[in-house]
Amino acid sequence: MKKLVDSQIETTRLVTRLVKTSRETHNPCSSVNNCVLGRFWDYCPLILRFVHGARPEGSAVSRFDIEFCDMFKLGYQVDKVETLKRYKFSLAFENSNEEDYVTEKFFQSLVTGAIPVVVGAPNIQEFSPGEGAILHIKELDDVISVAKTMKHIASNPDAFNQSLRWKYDGPSDSFKALIDMAAVHSSCRLCIHIATKIHEKEERTPKFMNRSCSCSSKRGTVYHLFVRERGRFKTESIYLRCSLCIPCRSDQLTLGALESAVHGKFRSLKHVPVWKDERPSSIRGGDELKVYKIYPIGLTERQALYKFQFSDDAEVARYIKGHPCAKLEVIFV
Repeated sequence: MKKLVDSQIETTRLVTRLVKTSRETHNPCSSVNNCVLGRFWDYCPLILRFVHGARPEGSAVSRFDIEFCDMFKLGYQVDKVETLKRYKFSLAFENSNEEDYVTEKFFQSLVTGAIPVVVGAPNIQEFSPGEGAILHIKELDDVISVAKTMKHIASNPDAFNQSLRWKYDGPSDSFKALIDMAAVHSSCRLCIHIATKIHEKEERTPKFMNRSCSCSSKRGTVYHLFVRERGRFKTESIYLRCSLCIPCRSDQLTLGALESAVHGKFRSLKHVPVWKDERPSSIRGGDELKVYKIYPIGLTERQALYKFQFSDDAEVARYIKGHPCAKLEVIFV
């Protein structure tokens, strides 16, 4: 822990020496930390010394900085969101550099319009709402280049506005697909997972094993598939047809045909996405449905969002033919 804290202090020291800017004053970028780790209290005044900046090397830490840390110790509430609104940048330094370890430091920065400068998850770009929306310090050697970028953005209104362009155009589909996962509580997702496993066990009984998952005729074969929206347990039936020609015509067992069939089915049901009431009204959209991704039921969220992808139409056809009554999940954005 001490090694991690020391590394963060050194990173903060270098960044705030190189960059001193806020939206309103000469103050440097903001670093709002929970300061809840045991030894972190020993370093809090030192960090604030560099964060609040404009003090020559060797000068004493101000009484305000010491009292600021004491306020946290005594349980006083500091409104992090309101504080971050005053700054162009936020030093969002996490307590761990593990994959997917992303906390409120990052998301609160996005909410306020302060560009997060991240030390933390190596895959943090997967959490970015748009191109250029975040800055990532992977190693200590990256500090100088990131600081130069910060100085350029701070002194160039067009560059700053471009970094926040996602707030005007809306976040990327990948960001919405990631955040919408939280529309269904983790305990509910666990229940869905357990119920799915129970259902899979039931389907291995003779009653289910003997059911028909396809129907062939002179015109070809019709495949019966089951699809559900991520965050829901109930599946809906869709059907895809493949003629007797080999290979199948390009408009049949393809990813495009699958997406079209899924979209048509849920639209006919006047389906309301599970995230509809959870999103801010500005990005809630109308009644349209947009398919972001379709994948087999049973994958983890990471696998579904970033690992799995049908490589081509031939793989879609092989999967449907090789998995009778295939069960799929769809993400709408």
